[in-house]
Amino acid sequence: MFLDGRQRSDLPETDYDIIIVGAGPAGITLTQELESTGLRIALLESGGEEYDDACQDLNDGRIEGNDDEYDLASSRLRYLGGTSNHWGGHCTPLDPIDFARAPATGFSGWPFGHADLAPYYEGAHPYCDLGRYEYALDALAPPDPDLRLLPDNPEVETAILRQSEPTRFGQKYRKALAASETVHVWLWTNAVRVATGPQDSPVVETRTLDGVERRFTGKAVVLAAGTIEATRLLLWSNARNGTRAGDAGDLLGRCYMDHPSGGAAFLHFSAPIANALYWSDIDTYADDGVPLHFVWRLSDAALEKRDLPNFHYFVIPFLDDDETRARRQAADSGLASLKRIGKWALGRDIGAKPFSFGTEYCNVIENTDEFVADRTHRMLSRPGYNLALLKYEAEQRPDRTNRITLDPVETDALGMPRPVLTWSPSADDMEAVRQSAMLFGQFAGAAGLGRIQLEDYGDDPYWGTTTAWHQLGALRMADSPTSGVVDRDCRVHGTQALYVASGAVFPTVGRANPTLTIVALSVRLADHLKTRFQA
Repeated sequence: MFLDGRQRSDLPETDYDIIIVGAGPAGITLTQELESTGLRIALLESGGEEYDDACQDLNDGRIEGNDDEYDLASSRLRYLGGTSNHWGGHCTPLDPIDFARAPATGFSGWPFGHADLAPYYEGAHPYCDLGRYEYALDALAPPDPDLRLLPDNPEVETAILRQSEPTRFGQKYRKALAASETVHVWLWTNAVRVATGPQDSPVVETRTLDGVERRFTGKAVVLAAGTIEATRLLLWSNARNGTRAGDAGDLLGRCYMDHPSGGAAFLHFSAPIANALYWSDIDTYADDGVPLHFVWRLSDAALEKRDLPNFHYFVIPFLDDDETRARRQAADSGLASLKRIGKWALGRDIGAKPFSFGTEYCNVIENTDEFVADRTHRMLSRPGYNLALLKYEAEQRPDRTNRITLDPVETDALGMPRPVLTWSPSADDMEAVRQSAMLFGQFAGAAGLGRIQLEDYGDDPYWGTTTAWHQLGALRMADSPTSGVVDRDCRVHGTQALYVASGAVFPTVGRANPTLTIVALSVRLADHLKTRFQA
């Protein structure tokens, strides 16, 4: 059932078994997993069923550190489905090494192993439309080994990213949520405070943008918002409650992480290469109906041997011929517009970018000649690529100085302090990227594949890096309350029934895009809640 929180009367009581704050991938997954238990569930969503500017403004905040590419206002979406509404869809689980070792910065790592989360990764696959749970290259119908780079080097892996549609959770699960007799989806309902203690049943205070206030009571509360919003809510609740829930180790809000991303180096091939797995079109390879991407990484053993953080490289080919590059760019632009027109005509999702039929149509017409010429050239000449950009997405190790705090001055329309994000990759993080690029250069040279040209960023302290928009950490998981904010069951230390289902609980981030792991952790948390609260 869907309810409009802006209504002032004629709505049901607000006493539930489970209260879930946030209707993105984590919150909707939890709700779907718990729906059959008979537990009465309130799913509180800040926005409505469509984008709204006033609601989106609640995300805004101040940024310190490496802020060139960061924008808190637009990085997460506040309406049904959450940030899945502009999610790119790349999926892969964390690697075994991510669970097996603690970070070099001295913090604790994951309190359980890769094998413990594996069944929940499998359970997460249907939610993300990913087909079977399989990421081993040799277990698939393996492509021709000749299409891999450095296939004989045991320290180099060609890793797989499975491509979700991408799943828009609000659209996919709306009908099921509306039909449920035990789930109430409260739209336009913003959590502004969570009151909880060691023995007390938690209370969630909410407010709409037009001033309607409600108190929700339940046996348990789950903060299923994004990292920044979940952290802000817990920080502000502690300040108003006069408590330090989850903050025995002064880690609440600290150890925020992202995946630094950028160009590390160019790989100049010894001879032109016409085709390789890494730059194939997304529709070229698939498994169980799911498209596949391929990336380069070091093996777990190689990372362990050199004490390097985890990372992967997208190998992006380039041609030295200016005329060919310009023709290919124009052809690709025209094809992209044609695909958007097709999706629009079929009523399919075309993403968050504004759509104009006239603009897209003109782009197709203007680039038709270039498209035909490019495809003809590809069929007849099969040109080889002379070089490729190694674009990294790297693990950032936890650091107390990267953190989320509350602005002492600026507040939002609900009266809550705006968040302040302090984030930058460390010199050690960026040096590890350099070392990995140089290592691939050594491997390429020894195999006769080519040579590496490192990118030169001069005095740039962040080595030209940007964010991958993966907001993680800040409510880190640990068995000890002095080492983390939540325990291995995602329950906030010092409380009986306040939980977190969010990328905020990651103690380390590995190289993997985080959505699949967030959904897997949500399936795992649902099992715990069933055991604890189901009658």
